Amino acid sequence: MDDLSRRLGLRRNIICRVAAGRSITEGNLEAKLTLDDFSDSKGFEFNRYTLTGEYDQYFKALIIQLEGRPINDNDYFSLYLRKHIERGINIMSKEFKRVRSKTSYLSKLADGER
Repeated sequence: MDDLSRRLGLRRNIICRVAAGRSITEGNLEAKLTLDDFSDSKGFEFNRYTLTGEYDQYFKALIIQLEGRPINDNDYFSLYLRKHIERGINIMSKEFKRVRSKTSYLSKLADGER
């Protein structure tokens, strides 16, 4: 995440929001999630409001719609949103390596290109 943050000139919380959105566009997550499904977050911890801001309910609604079932508030934030951020960062890192230009990459993201 720090690499993307540095290269794109965006704060970590913004990278996380974009990553969650990027992952959500890829479709639902596989199987039932548990906390064992995650890699080490290397000490990064975000306050929920810092991470999703006033858009928290939108993120939650998108994830519930995508998963096609109710998700309790704790699972939404600690499992689903976290996993979408993790997957989104991986997707974004791979995409950025192909483009290698901050301007080109941000432009492609804004246009919805992959």
